[in-house]
Amino acid sequence: MGFIDCLPARRQEALGQLVADQNWAGAPAILVLPIDQYQVFQVERPEGVEDSELADALKWKLKDFLDFSPSDAVSDVFMFPKDASRGRGPLVNVVAARKSLVQELIDLVSASGLELKKIDIAELALRNLAARLDTVNRGVALVHLRDRYGQMVICQGGTLYLSRRLELSYDDLGDASNQENAVQSLALEIQRSMDYFESQLGQVPPSTIRLVARDSVLPLNSMLSSYMAAGLDVPDWTEFGLNADLDSRCLPAWSAALTQESLA
Repeated sequence: MGFIDCLPARRQEALGQLVADQNWAGAPAILVLPIDQYQVFQVERPEGVEDSELADALKWKLKDFLDFSPSDAVSDVFMFPKDASRGRGPLVNVVAARKSLVQELIDLVSASGLELKKIDIAELALRNLAARLDTVNRGVALVHLRDRYGQMVICQGGTLYLSRRLELSYDDLGDASNQENAVQSLALEIQRSMDYFESQLGQVPPSTIRLVARDSVLPLNSMLSSYMAAGLDVPDWTEFGLNADLDSRCLPAWSAALTQESLA
């Protein structure tokens, strides 16, 4: 397991070489869309629409929110927790992405020799890991930090309740002149998400936040903890059979392989 850093123009070559080197031709693959290539909306579930027809029916409700035509979108749905709807009636999460972008990624996987089995999104992939960490079914908050952004999910068992994109810059976190403001800003975003989970969704927030960050000398746990009501820790990767810390850049792809079937 590892991460190959390359320019977008070189990714076909890099993936094809990796498949050849590892003898992975024909191996099943899960494609995880990055969070900047799709949008998720919460909408009321219409009455009388079958589950199989929900995605196509609901994407047209998004025409005022998308910057492209719904006819150019590929969509899917996943359920919003009933106990978090706060009397608003049944809600569903609608995922929408440009067909052309999704097709480009599908072609990338196909041309490499892998066999595409599933297309996932980042928060549902991270949900798989959160579910594994939620050993007492009291909810887990998981924060994944990349170089230029982060993502936070809060789950109970295998159910995703909340997903938020977090704005950050590792350059600022590592710059002594900007570090304090950057840490405070990140902590505020995380705390606001926890507060929303409690006040707007009516749920008891987890007492601990699991943090997965880019390999760094920055002691982010201690830097953030002074501004947070919840405690912070990192997952114990040995519990997942890993001999070393997981490269955080691989987290969505690795988590996607923790399928719901394997959580049973």
